[in-house]
Amino acid sequence: MGRLIVVCALVLGFGSLSMAHEEGPCAKDRETLCAGVEHGGGAIAKCMKENKDKVSGECKAHMEKMKGHMKEMKEACHDDVEKFCADVKPGKGHMMKCMKEHKEELSASCKEEVASAKEMRKKARKGH
Repeated sequence: MGRLIVVCALVLGFGSLSMAHEEGPCAKDRETLCAGVEHGGGAIAKCMKENKDKVSGECKAHMEKMKGHMKEMKEACHDDVEKFCADVKPGKGHMMKCMKEHKEELSASCKEEVASAKEMRKKARKGH
């Protein structure tokens, strides 16, 4: 189960859920609350989660929306993760690399969720 959460976070990002480099509703909160946190390994996302009571309403709404997308992606990509990356140890980008290597082979539902997540990230960066 933990493997799927890691993969969902990574798949959201053939761009990345880790709000590390994106602009949008959480950018100022991230800069303020997680300024000293090193990027990578989900550290920024962890910091934001730990500070969820301090983030702006707009950022909280965005984080909830992303959480919903992760759940949908977890369901849509479960079989793909097991099929292509079951033997991959999470960490250091290994899962993301595995999923990227198989992106053309992913199920239609997983590809659709990935595309939907990418679109959502684009809109968030543009401030929509």
